[in-house]
Amino acid sequence: MSVYRVLSLGSAIIIISGCQSWQLGRLPPTAAVPDKITPGMVEVRYYDGISGSSLSNLIGSAQFPDNPNATEELTELSIPGRRGDNYGSYVRGFIVPPATGDYRFYLASDDNAEFAISTSDQPSDAKVVATVPNWTGFQDYNKYSSQKSGLISLSADKLYYFELKHKEGGGGDHFSVAWEGPGFAQSVIGSAYIASWAQPTEAPSQSSGESYNLGYRVGFVDGQNGLAFNPQFPPADQDKDGLYDNWEVLNGLDPQNPNDGTSDPDGDFLVSADEFLIGTRENNPDTDGDGIPDGAEYAYGMDPLDNTDASEDMDGDGYTNLEEHNAGTSLNDANDTPAPAEPTAVAGFTAQYFEGSNFQRLVAVEVQDSVNFDWSRGQPRPDMPDDRFSVRWNGTFTAPHTSGTNQYRFTVRTNDGVRLYADGKLVIDDWTERPTTEYNYDHSLNAGETLNLTIEYFEGQGSAVAQYSATNRTTGQALSTAETVTTLDSSGSSTQDTDGDQIPDTWELQHGLSPWIPDASNVNNSEGLTNIQAYQSALDPFTLETVETPDSGSSSGGTDTGGSTTPPEVPEDPAIKSLTLSWTAPLTRVDGSSIALSEIDSYTISYGQSASNLNQTQQVGGDKTSYTFDNLSLGTWYFTIQVTDTTGLSSPPSDVVSGEVK
Repeated sequence: MSVYRVLSLGSAIIIISGCQSWQLGRLPPTAAVPDKITPGMVEVRYYDGISGSSLSNLIGSAQFPDNPNATEELTELSIPGRRGDNYGSYVRGFIVPPATGDYRFYLASDDNAEFAISTSDQPSDAKVVATVPNWTGFQDYNKYSSQKSGLISLSADKLYYFELKHKEGGGGDHFSVAWEGPGFAQSVIGSAYIASWAQPTEAPSQSSGESYNLGYRVGFVDGQNGLAFNPQFPPADQDKDGLYDNWEVLNGLDPQNPNDGTSDPDGDFLVSADEFLIGTRENNPDTDGDGIPDGAEYAYGMDPLDNTDASEDMDGDGYTNLEEHNAGTSLNDANDTPAPAEPTAVAGFTAQYFEGSNFQRLVAVEVQDSVNFDWSRGQPRPDMPDDRFSVRWNGTFTAPHTSGTNQYRFTVRTNDGVRLYADGKLVIDDWTERPTTEYNYDHSLNAGETLNLTIEYFEGQGSAVAQYSATNRTTGQALSTAETVTTLDSSGSSTQDTDGDQIPDTWELQHGLSPWIPDASNVNNSEGLTNIQAYQSALDPFTLETVETPDSGSSSGGTDTGGSTTPPEVPEDPAIKSLTLSWTAPLTRVDGSSIALSEIDSYTISYGQSASNLNQTQQVGGDKTSYTFDNLSLGTWYFTIQVTDTTGLSSPPSDVVSGEVK
């Protein structure tokens, strides 16, 4: 084990020795919620002295949301920036649409930001509809597909709650929200359509049952279903069961039977009297046709008259309400989820085609039942160049013999470069431009034993050849690729993660990565985002465009990736197997007064594999001045530290420092 001692600069420093002042000051007073709504403006709260460029740095701060350092009034949802570095912003209020119709929202920021809007005036209904995973230019809404929301239906002059969270690291800083809607093009949301946040007060109203009852009593059912309307009030109810006669006739009940009000003819676990009050149909177990019975929706607090809530995710576990209902799991328990689907195997290799001789840009992914290509001087595909391209094939070989151990030979014949991996181990490596050459790798396997194969190939210029074959050396039999090699159907979803890099195999295959070789920390884009960060944020690892993240049984998309594009700092000793962080205890507070060791309660170390996404924490006792991290995965790790005294006051995070595990 080697020890990497961390040095840095800043207001709170991790060092080996010496004295250090820690900023253990008092937080500003809690910001009060206004008691009335003010049209034409919203309040923005600023939180200073928070390092990093990820929203997780803001949300995890003790200042957020009720202890801002400053507040300002905005008359439009935009700030031009130039405020400073290392701060967060939080805006909430109401949007008031000018007309009823479909609206689309756009978000731009530097750095990380997200915009959420509610279907009502209540914060509890708000959902994130647009995000900036890294940074954009000022009012540039076209860098990432995630900056644009889908179409959202809004009603004229109604209050819709919204909130905007924004985190600035260093460099430029700004945010803006634009929209487009009925009769107008994309524009920043201005003062005519915003109002300040205040908790709306609700006037007492009838229950939903009373409202539906009243609707039916004034003839709603009659008019909608072509029944003879009886203006008598209250409506005719011959059997006095609380269900008026026309409704009973419509729903197949007997208006002269007082007992059918407690019956359940359609078997949806709602008796007739309940269906009458709720507004559902007694002779239809699924009134809104969304696949979930009326009774189940009502029991879970859903709306049995709204077919859109089946596609929502009540407990946030990554499965829709309909998926959970069909699987028989609880819709409101995140720990009760459907069993993940097993990946489907198909014959052959998954082929990933790239422009560039070192996998620079993914062009296409397809399944091929063999690898036996002689493209001469032509293109491997119509959408590929003649030269300077690369291909990766991934598949699993299964030994076809039925008993004992046989020896197999795996042959690759290429022009130009080739690499062959067996179970993630590099066994053939000639990554050079050269004439057509054949290479062999021998491996013994038991009956039915598998071997994960990855073939990597590049074409420089001139002739292009890529061929694979396998032979049972024990029997001398040449083997069919389609009968001995399988790959995963990457169009499906699975939690299988063969290489243990926290990215499912099917996602890696579909997005140009290798499921057999740990590549989570690799970077395939100009913004410096690693493959694992791209997966967690549902971004293509090469283009950073928003992609579908396979449903693995948990909500994985949306993890903040931050905005840093600076290559990670490499320590002097890169071969360490664990990391030890050392620091000195603070001797004074920011105001110069002394702090005794007995007044230090604890230290909190935040760390992660991105300087802008320190998403793991370690608590250390106040009597400690070092901590050793063991069993960290390979790659560069980043750390900050905060101190908390016995009264609960905490310092800001130290500057970010780094160490590497190889």
